[in-house]
Amino acid sequence: MEMRTAPVVQPSAVREAPSRLAGAPRSRLRIRAWVIAICLLPANAYWAAAVSVDVIFSLLVPPTCTLMVLAVVNVLLRKRFPRLALEPADLAHIYVFLSVATAIGAEWMHGVHLLIPAYALYTDSFPWNRSHVIPYLSEWFFILDAERLRGYHTGGRDLAFTLAHFVVWLKPIVGWTVVLALLSICMLCINALMRERWIRHERLSFPILQVPLYLTQPALPIWRSPYLWGAFAVMLAIDTLNGINFAYPAVPRINVRFISELNKILPQQPPWNSIGWVPVGLFPYMSAIGLFMPTDMLFSLVFFFLVRKVTQLLMAHWGYEQGQFGGSGLVPSPPYFSEQTWGAFLGLFVGSMWAARPYLRDLWAHIQQGTRFREDDLQPRTAAVVLVLSLAGLCVAGMALGLSALLVLVYVFLFLIFSVALTRMRAQLGPPSHEMAFMGPQQVLVAAVGSRSFTEAETVRLYHLFFLMNRIHRTHNMPYHLEGYKLADVTALPARTVFITVILALVLGMLCSHFAYIYEGYTKGHGNRLGKWGLGGTIRHYVESASSTNFTALMAVGFGFSFVMLLDAIRFRFPGFWLHPAGYALSLNFGVDYYWFGLLVALVVKVVVQKYFGLRGYDRLRNVAVGIILAEFTAEMFWSIITMWTGVATYSISINGRLGWNK
Repeated sequence: MEMRTAPVVQPSAVREAPSRLAGAPRSRLRIRAWVIAICLLPANAYWAAAVSVDVIFSLLVPPTCTLMVLAVVNVLLRKRFPRLALEPADLAHIYVFLSVATAIGAEWMHGVHLLIPAYALYTDSFPWNRSHVIPYLSEWFFILDAERLRGYHTGGRDLAFTLAHFVVWLKPIVGWTVVLALLSICMLCINALMRERWIRHERLSFPILQVPLYLTQPALPIWRSPYLWGAFAVMLAIDTLNGINFAYPAVPRINVRFISELNKILPQQPPWNSIGWVPVGLFPYMSAIGLFMPTDMLFSLVFFFLVRKVTQLLMAHWGYEQGQFGGSGLVPSPPYFSEQTWGAFLGLFVGSMWAARPYLRDLWAHIQQGTRFREDDLQPRTAAVVLVLSLAGLCVAGMALGLSALLVLVYVFLFLIFSVALTRMRAQLGPPSHEMAFMGPQQVLVAAVGSRSFTEAETVRLYHLFFLMNRIHRTHNMPYHLEGYKLADVTALPARTVFITVILALVLGMLCSHFAYIYEGYTKGHGNRLGKWGLGGTIRHYVESASSTNFTALMAVGFGFSFVMLLDAIRFRFPGFWLHPAGYALSLNFGVDYYWFGLLVALVVKVVVQKYFGLRGYDRLRNVAVGIILAEFTAEMFWSIITMWTGVATYSISINGRLGWNK
């Protein structure tokens, strides 16, 4: 059963850009690209650590803005000093390196950084942890002696002090780097095995990658488009005005972020007050990304978001208590949105693998024979062996902590299934953000076998070792690996080079990000943020409220799976059907709430332009979208640099603001 999408126009970056598939010669990556990428990494890592609002959506601000600056400098070099100019393959390599390193340095390293010193700093605040959590923690992952963290809790220290005390953090840095590198290499190997199918056979459109693709191709006609530069000028003027208004409220503004909230318009009594937060916001860069998305996906995201809100109203009307989104310790409760999401992602995975059956047979033959699909590809056998060795390494790490190898494998397999479905979905459909609020393998295991199936020690060790698998997944790093392969394919870089680049970016990205977060702690202090976590609360819930199999939650998983399979079957029979199963999977969780209205605007604009102005009008609309994205990111780069330089909050284009999530 094949996942199909309604016919869409191939993005112009893909049509215009030279591709090795079209006969372009293989590119030679020069050493200067490696040097530039590594030299730019510390700045990107610090940007991600210091300005978290810039790394919470699919197209990350730091690497994209770095590529923008390099592209401008490269145009100037090409005119005056052509020998010093970078080739498209060089620019692509630098972006791949920085995007992978920044992605893993964002959500994952932020979560790790908060955990490493947390129990030492807040043992007195949470005495239950002293006897039920801390005895099962390893010093390879946590600092357990508060005396070793002198100066970190309060901040006010300098770089010299940070360097002198960096040795305190070395042991947990090594532990987390090994575990997370093994997990990330598993995902990289899966991408290496499936890239031929996803990039060359299915020709997925990679909407998120369109602007970086343009930036690596300075000779494309789009750079002479008045629609691009007109949109750029207007959007940059709006963001500049809003930035001035942020500092000087007397100056008027043009609000393009959160404009209103529908929930405040509705009656404030049951069942209407159960609808939750329904913001109305444009977020121009997200709406612009929506213009690259397939029309059926745009419609499906908005449609299923509204269905979710109506479901909340109906459940409240029928007397069911509304619970939070499940996962990571939150108690499953009606209407089981997170459990339905899990079922939907399982369905997306099964559907994609079922459609790929002939390819998987060819892949297995290459693995057995030691051959490859293309001359410059990584051998599938090599990727498969590295995948198995990485899984074995994760099992060894788990066993060293007292976990069974089988339990570790089940946990990792569940996460990899989710990761594969998310990666393929992003490559095909390109949502501006994919926030899966506290959704992970922990949720499925607890629902399936109950928390009473695990001892207290297993609960503590499993939850903490794989804590990051149960977070928000906004900068899940597997999609960035696949996007790296796509950029390599367009710029004719050897796939083997990308494989090495990603591994190097993962390791160096984690190390640089660790140091950036540690430096932030010693200079500014991060204690208060740690104290709000209520450390050990999830573990305490599992231990003191032991549960058996939750059959209702499993039924919700089954419903989500079945509904995706049904939509898949309908779309196989009727390819133009507008409801896409990936829209259902994304909209049931929280992230779409931020930008649903902006995508609705993008949907209406796109449909009108395509209907009345045809392909030529849509090409111009894409040019406008690129101009909007470039302008918004230019403004964000300017305001973020001011924030990092002065420590003063400034305006942000992000879905979260610098003074709070909505300010």
